Amino acid sequence: MSDRERLLVSRFARAIATYEAQATVQREAADRLADLMGARFHVLGPRILEIGCGTGLLTRRLLARFAPAELVANDLCPDMGVCFANVPRVRFLPGDARAVPWPGPFDAIASASAVQWFDDLPAFAAQCAAALPPGGLLALSAFGPATLREVRALTGRGLRCPDETDFAAAFDGLFRPLARERAVRTLAFPDARAALRHLRETGVTATADPSARWTRARLEALDADWRRGFPHPDGGLALTYEPLWYLGARR
Repeated sequence: MSDRERLLVSRFARAIATYEAQATVQREAADRLADLMGARFHVLGPRILEIGCGTGLLTRRLLARFAPAELVANDLCPDMGVCFANVPRVRFLPGDARAVPWPGPFDAIASASAVQWFDDLPAFAAQCAAALPPGGLLALSAFGPATLREVRALTGRGLRCPDETDFAAAFDGLFRPLARERAVRTLAFPDARAALRHLRETGVTATADPSARWTRARLEALDADWRRGFPHPDGGLALTYEPLWYLGARR
């Protein structure tokens, strides 16, 4: 495991108790992904693989909507397994989805707000195609490059996310496109401290410099710069997310 992955595991593990209260956009992304799947996936008792299950925002929707015979819930952070203890029909699979063996085949592979962390989406597409039969469903949501653009502009650090075209292109060679969507969601926070707390409590501060410390002076300077450069129309500070959705059928 790389240092970056260890940092991700550490930060997301610490955010387990706070994630769902803060993950407004991630919840909306999971809801929309389940809706898109519901219009196109009609397999009885399917086997489903979920990549990057986290605390189970999408998992619960998949269980309720599709009544899978088995749902394999994978996450890089092994501590997420506590969220699925004794949940019927769910098998937790810890580890890097790009490296751990998948107990396929599956009827569908789904992932919400996770694959933007992957640096080789075409390789991931091939991995998914190998675990699905012809016609098998791939259903993904991820975040595009406008996500946290305020943080990137103000600190020089942020997520590296594919744009809508590159995201779809990574999968279109092996999957027949069924749906593509994009949205922009801007949250408002009263001050920089609240915005940083939101990021920390969703685990996203894994992208930050671990050696940096937010002193009072640095925080006040960030707050002033944020208000000047990125005010929210309704007051306070703006923080942008750009969710992307992609559904494809295995060719």
